[in-house]
Amino acid sequence: MLSTLPTSREAWVFPVPDLGDRRPEVSDGWASTRYSVDDKAKASVARLHLGADIMFRRRQRGELAEVYRPGTRHGTANYFMPDMVPAIAASAGVVIFAQWTGVGFTVKVFHPDGWTTYYTHLSLVSVAEGQAVVAGQPVGIIGFDPKDRRKLMHLHFELWRGRDDRRGATNPGPYLAAWERRSVPWTWPATAHRNAGLTYRPVGKSGERYPDWLHALKGKSGVYVIRERRGNDPPEVVYVGQSSTGRLFETLTRHLQTWRRWKGFWKGQYAEGHDPGLTYDRARVDVAVRVTSPSAAVDEEARLIARLRPRDNLIGQVEEVPF
Repeated sequence: MLSTLPTSREAWVFPVPDLGDRRPEVSDGWASTRYSVDDKAKASVARLHLGADIMFRRRQRGELAEVYRPGTRHGTANYFMPDMVPAIAASAGVVIFAQWTGVGFTVKVFHPDGWTTYYTHLSLVSVAEGQAVVAGQPVGIIGFDPKDRRKLMHLHFELWRGRDDRRGATNPGPYLAAWERRSVPWTWPATAHRNAGLTYRPVGKSGERYPDWLHALKGKSGVYVIRERRGNDPPEVVYVGQSSTGRLFETLTRHLQTWRRWKGFWKGQYAEGHDPGLTYDRARVDVAVRVTSPSAAVDEEARLIARLRPRDNLIGQVEEVPF
């Protein structure tokens, strides 16, 4: 029943903001069964979930899977969580706890009506103990529980009756469903669609100016795929690479510079052999590019290496090293 809904002159809001037109929701709710390891008993111990886990639902299976991959810290088959999403204060109150705990940074806010809200698995906090906050004010950035084998990013939120007393924990689900929503501007990756096709384009001959679409990659992060034309035979994917530092243009075009470069990956060797120092004849290759967020570039590179099995990538394909 919502007759006991916390009330005050201040609004109560959902503790994770909408990202543009995308609303977060409860991915795992009150009283689900959890298991933890009892070191003394050397056995798993069942316990009840005393709050709500909050993530974003995929609108269809596989949506955004290329950026927020299932099985990684960014998501499951049905839910995902981007980097740098804030947790926000559910209502006005005073921060009574803001510290690192064994399950990430944790924030507790005490509200005038005698309720406490609890936010955990944060990667950092943006408030201090004793600080007054208002509804919708960021209290930290959503991360993951370091004890969780999956390291799945989500906000764990609890609602307690009383001041700093978990014995008063109550099911937050009905309250969350009734609270207002706040929104922050958010741009979703335009290329982030499952199995979206790779568009390969030529890059011109040596000495020619790079195409405009290639120059447009300056300052961006993402992944690239190089494939080599082989006469009458089908083209062969030879290399997959990435930049997570906003240097996609520079990282890609280094493979199209055929003079010998000193290669730091293998100390004391020139760039002749495996990743990352290979160069290719511009006149014989085509390139496909996907622009991603910086945080998604490494995961997308690994996914494409596993999918395409490029001829010249060493990292990501070698399961055992013979030394």
